[in-house]
Amino acid sequence: MRHSRVIDAILHLRASLDAIAAALAQPDVAQLTAAEAALAQALAEVGSIRNVDRAERHALAAEVIRARAALKRCLVLGSAARDAARVTLTAQGRSESYGRTGTASSAPLRGLDFNTRI
Repeated sequence: MRHSRVIDAILHLRASLDAIAAALAQPDVAQLTAAEAALAQALAEVGSIRNVDRAERHALAAEVIRARAALKRCLVLGSAARDAARVTLTAQGRSESYGRTGTASSAPLRGLDFNTRI
């Protein structure tokens, strides 16, 4: 079935968000980088939309709902990845922040303990 440029743009957006969610779930940095490039292109396509035909509004609304769900998956998976990285850095006694030059701050974290069970 042939879609209009508007529907194609939203489908491309959802596909790129699904690819990001898959990369975050793996985790796969190379896949994530490729998916981010696809997301940038999809956002440019969506940003160029100026009007939507009345006949397409229902289909477009359904696709936007699916894209929102994909975005929420990305947010949840991204948050989990950030938390895992934070815990890993803290366990190593490293800071999770960056200095002025963009490099990791070398200030050790203090006053933190981990309770672990073996």
